[in-house]
Amino acid sequence: MVGFVIMFYTLAGVGLKYIKVEMDIARQRNHDTDLSAGKEKMTARSATEVRNVDVGLDNFALDLEKRTIFGRKLPTKTILNPVTASFQAGVLNVIMGPSGSGKTSLLNAMALRLRNTAGTRYRSSGDLTFNGAVPSDLVVRSVCSYVCQDDDALLSSLTVRETLRFSARLRLPAHMTHDQKHQRAEEVLLKLGLKDCANNLIGSDMIKGISGGEKRRVSIAVQILTDPRVLLLDEPTSGLDAFTAASIMEVLQGLAKEGRTLILTIHQSRSDLFQQFGNVLLLARGGSPVYSGNAAGMLPHFEGLGFPCPTTTNPADFALDLITIDLQRSDREEVTRSKVKDLINSWSSGDYTATTDPTDISTPAQLGSLVRKPSTFWSAYPILVQRAFINFRRQPPLLIARIMQVLGLAIILTLFFAPLKNDYFAVQNRLGFIQEFCAFYFVGMLQNVAVYPNEKDVFYRENDDGTYGVEAFFAQYLTLEVPFEIVTCFFFAILVDLGAGLPRTTQMFFVCFFNCFCIVSCGESLGIMVWFSFPFAKHLLIMW
Repeated sequence: MVGFVIMFYTLAGVGLKYIKVEMDIARQRNHDTDLSAGKEKMTARSATEVRNVDVGLDNFALDLEKRTIFGRKLPTKTILNPVTASFQAGVLNVIMGPSGSGKTSLLNAMALRLRNTAGTRYRSSGDLTFNGAVPSDLVVRSVCSYVCQDDDALLSSLTVRETLRFSARLRLPAHMTHDQKHQRAEEVLLKLGLKDCANNLIGSDMIKGISGGEKRRVSIAVQILTDPRVLLLDEPTSGLDAFTAASIMEVLQGLAKEGRTLILTIHQSRSDLFQQFGNVLLLARGGSPVYSGNAAGMLPHFEGLGFPCPTTTNPADFALDLITIDLQRSDREEVTRSKVKDLINSWSSGDYTATTDPTDISTPAQLGSLVRKPSTFWSAYPILVQRAFINFRRQPPLLIARIMQVLGLAIILTLFFAPLKNDYFAVQNRLGFIQEFCAFYFVGMLQNVAVYPNEKDVFYRENDDGTYGVEAFFAQYLTLEVPFEIVTCFFFAILVDLGAGLPRTTQMFFVCFFNCFCIVSCGESLGIMVWFSFPFAKHLLIMW
């Protein structure tokens, strides 16, 4: 035992001293098409080539009901007070407001992304309309695409081009050929100005890949592959520098000019970006609307209420400062709270109504024609296996770690217990040796932690988009995981059966193999249950 402790601590010290872990640079990968050099501006299609969808909110409100773990109902929390607004096609429709104003909740409600749980339940009222008609949930999911604030739905070891091509094969309809889907991916890649980094890896915390702005463009590109009529974006410029944010807004402006309806939330914008806004919905803290209408009319509205904007002030900063309550000073808090309350009352009591003019689509039948069906199991499964295999084989450290977790523990147990004798005192050693098999339960959980969380994030995002079902994802995960477990458990059985001194029979060999395989699989299954039951476990693990 002392020798083992000395050996492991010595090896650990040598490793920490001489084996440096650095961030690798994602290399460019060669491809057979010459589309990865230079930059190209977005070319917007004429709005007459597409069918426009104007989105309206008619007294749309959102409440949250919560219960304790003992079932006691807590007071209902109002997330959004009744909002009436219009978001038109062809312009940038912006939802602005301070933190806690309900911007993201409104966007999630419009995209049907709110999730009820045993302890929380969202209650919405009012209407969401497309060109004056109330759409079904299936139509909303088919017509709308949603770009989240983070970029978790991207696999780190795929290139930009591969990401778009796999997404195109999964999302585009079955009547399109393989080449047509790839051609669509290339068109979107050029449209979003991504051909400079087309063959670069997406990257992760350990592999330096494309930049944050390029990653945000990839997330947008994935969503517009299906040519959605409505594109919802949650703070697309968040975390980006001023120049990159401006380039993202330029891309969004080009998408809007194609006739799409773009609705995005922005916490705070530059003055030059504000000039590109078409319609603005301004929300105060607590989800109360303060203004809704044309961006050019926002400052005259506040000026009419006695709050003129200085000529040298950013209009977006002015509006947010105007509706923000100052909680740092007690004397200022009372004044600002009263001011914000008056602004809310002025808007709600005024004759401000948002109207939606039907354009090309107005009947339920026309809306229903835009319904998009998810990929079937048999079409999605081989694509998911191919994508996951490419992503996995490009991570040699992960591959080695998965193999050596079982094999390494087998070597340690073999060295520690071998040779197992056949005398009276060896009975206790054999029982202890068999009990050590239970350690593979934890090994299975570690293997799950290394792979499952990231793939789960990708699946949840794509499942929310209606791309494919859980059956295809689960089958793909088993297809890649089970062979690794079989191979590693096979070598484990060889070591413990032949090396440690157990009876060298076929029966004993398969007993060792089967026990190791079952225990590792149970550990991995428990890991899946933990990630499913506690979605925040990933963040706790990262912090730890």
